[in-house]
Amino acid sequence: MGKKPMHTCVRFFSVAVSVLLLGCLGFVQEEGKALVLQEMSWTDVAEYLKTSDMVIIPLGSTEQHGPHMPLGTDFYEAVGMSKMISERTGVVVAPVLLSGYSVYHSGFAGSLSLKPETMEQVLFETSEMLMKYGFRRFMFFNYHGGNHVVESKVIHRINHTTEACAVAIGAGASFQTYSDDIPGVYDTHAGINETSIMLYLKPELVKMERAEKPKFKASPKIQEIIDRGQKNPELYALLSTVQGVPEETQKGGASHELSSNGIWSTGDPKRATRERGEKTVNAMVTSAVRFIEAWKKMGN
Repeated sequence: MGKKPMHTCVRFFSVAVSVLLLGCLGFVQEEGKALVLQEMSWTDVAEYLKTSDMVIIPLGSTEQHGPHMPLGTDFYEAVGMSKMISERTGVVVAPVLLSGYSVYHSGFAGSLSLKPETMEQVLFETSEMLMKYGFRRFMFFNYHGGNHVVESKVIHRINHTTEACAVAIGAGASFQTYSDDIPGVYDTHAGINETSIMLYLKPELVKMERAEKPKFKASPKIQEIIDRGQKNPELYALLSTVQGVPEETQKGGASHELSSNGIWSTGDPKRATRERGEKTVNAMVTSAVRFIEAWKKMGN
């Protein structure tokens, strides 16, 4: 046989070197692509753990979000923003649950809910499994108000009973200071702000032709808090005691008791824009990325 052409030898050598380098570097994230646990092989995870012990667990829900948005809105928001964070930091996202604590939305068909103790146990046991493989730094990205108590309890349990560390990086996190409040408008669920976020993250699932301002039926106590809160915003802290609570409490704070169509807003969701949603999402994602990059430099 004759000698191989020089360019063939060079190409073979380049491929061989590339394979060796990849083997040395371990798992390499594709540029601009999020790392999602369910999309990785076990060997991918093993290689990832050679260079990182971080994981993001998104928390959302499956519950009504008005007639114009999908039941999975909170799930899509939490996972969507977590994936954007992963794209910029290389941290694995591990979705665990599709549902959260949403029993007060059960007056609208399709809403699902877990008992807080059930949700806490599932999240903790899942975290324990991840610890077994070497994950040590846990970040929970929550984007559903009903999950805050469970999130806090799981974080406390991880920090006080295991070698791992856990923090909140989503809505309610200490460094998430961006505010999308609309002056003069009460807008907390499936309204202008949340519709805007979904127009940015999942526009194909938003049916704006169905969006309509709800008939908001605040109980006398809720209305008093809203009215007095105009002058004393501190009073809004009382809303959590009477709003978003099960019908059985007889406080008039279940979703179907508050709103004619499930939207919690005195505004018109038709005012929602993709640009508004993009601004909110980018602010939250950037704050989380900044935190993660700083934590990386500290080690575990």
